Amino acid sequence: MNLYITGTPLGNLDDMSVRAVRTLKEADVILCEDTRLTRKLTNHFDITTPLRSYHDHNKDQVEDDIISEMKEGTVFALVSDAGMPVISDPGYELIRKMQEADLEYAVIPSASAFTLALVASGIPSFEFTFFGFLPKTGSKKNDKLKQIMYHPQTSVLYESPHKLKQTIKGMLDIDEAREVSISREITKKFEQHRRGSVREIYDMLDEEIPLKGEFVIVIRGYEEEEMVSDTPIKEHVNQFIEDGMKPTKAIKMVADIKGMKKQEVYDIYHD
Repeated sequence: MNLYITGTPLGNLDDMSVRAVRTLKEADVILCEDTRLTRKLTNHFDITTPLRSYHDHNKDQVEDDIISEMKEGTVFALVSDAGMPVISDPGYELIRKMQEADLEYAVIPSASAFTLALVASGIPSFEFTFFGFLPKTGSKKNDKLKQIMYHPQTSVLYESPHKLKQTIKGMLDIDEAREVSISREITKKFEQHRRGSVREIYDMLDEEIPLKGEFVIVIRGYEEEEMVSDTPIKEHVNQFIEDGMKPTKAIKMVADIKGMKKQEVYDIYHD
């Protein structure tokens, strides 16, 4: 095996699996985002394997060297700062290069924050979409948030503590009655889960929900009212455009809501 994609605990070190500890001890090199954070984990479990940085800012420079070392027999383990690697973290690019080079890899499982938050939310989870982190810039972030709020399935996203209030305020401007769940510091000492309307959650911020730690937001899917479902396609698209959505995104949104192909809505709208 050339690479072990190794899940680690989200925060509680008791969640580390025996298999993960053995894998990290037996690997030749551990690839990690932040060597300082990973060293705390390896020190706790008496793992002496050398650590090497692999993150968004250096992945393009180091991946070819990693592939070359794999071909020479070096066994790597890939970890993230917490949880399952590759999800909202670098790694898929390396896996693609390994596939092209016919190199072998295996996955050592662990929890991901978004799955635990979904389970704890009390919001329907039979179908859901994970959106990761929202874009950083204002206009792109607003467009993405509108897309999520009109998404027909349960949506799950990550948010940082200093941006959470702004994000919930953006949701408030779109639909203050929508059911939403906030999960904070999952598996850690101050783990917290709160569910309510967007308005209720917004009013809890700062006091009942401290703006500290890492957050996961779970949003109930958009459910159109009967009168909206009967709205003609053109009018429905125009409603979204009037709300500030770009025409192409408005067309896609209506297609998702009505269970139609995007091209079908496009043809009707431009007819």
